Amino acid sequence: MATVAGQTDAWALRLGGLLLPLLFLGTAGSQRQVTTAPSSTARVGSGALLQCRFDVGGPVALDSLRVMWYFLDQEVASFKHSRSQAWPRASLPSHKELKSGDASLSLVAVTVPDGGLYRCVVGYGTQQHHGETILRLLAAPTLSVPRKPVVADAETSLLCHVGRFYPEDVDVAWLRDGEVLQGFTRSSPQRNADGTFNLTLTYTFTPARSNADSILSCYVRHEALEQPLQEDVSLDIRGESPHWDLPAALTLDTGELGM
Repeated sequence: MATVAGQTDAWALRLGGLLLPLLFLGTAGSQRQVTTAPSSTARVGSGALLQCRFDVGGPVALDSLRVMWYFLDQEVASFKHSRSQAWPRASLPSHKELKSGDASLSLVAVTVPDGGLYRCVVGYGTQQHHGETILRLLAAPTLSVPRKPVVADAETSLLCHVGRFYPEDVDVAWLRDGEVLQGFTRSSPQRNADGTFNLTLTYTFTPARSNADSILSCYVRHEALEQPLQEDVSLDIRGESPHWDLPAALTLDTGELGM
């Protein structure tokens, strides 16, 4: 019995000697993690930074580090064997930043098709972890009201062109003296080659002399705008030669009014 007990104690010591490094390995592995922001927002044509940080529980040895970024299951950037590779408009941090645990992806001149789900995969030694983030893109609309002469007591149409906006959802209206007009129509948004949208807002009416000094306004609200965009049009009816006092071109930076 003493012999059996001695053998048992010996096996216990051996097993303890094996378990100890395994427990430490498990602890080190549990410290390794990848952290990403749920989403990032960028304006079309600007740069974007998709944040991804990792922690290996100690100093980072670059020869043991692997970083891969995927978009729609396609690899867009990677760091392997101490070398970085990326698509033309993408880049990874410097070696110094990677050693600090920064594996963020930088994009330049983003376009609408660049929006969507990205995956940051970090491998270290035999372990691998990943995080996901969504890139949301915004494009602020432009506003244009063409010059349009009108005749009193004759039906005419006012057009308001809203262009180059993204995403598709947008609130638009024609106003008279600040009140929403009834009867205007809006076209279905048309997609441009770059993924942004255009639409036209039309108000058809018969101007009368009683409309003199009324202010008609094209109003646009979109999430890419810090405040709603509005362009005012003065109706000036003079005897038999009524005309619209309109600028030749109205764009985003010629008249913003918060409502």
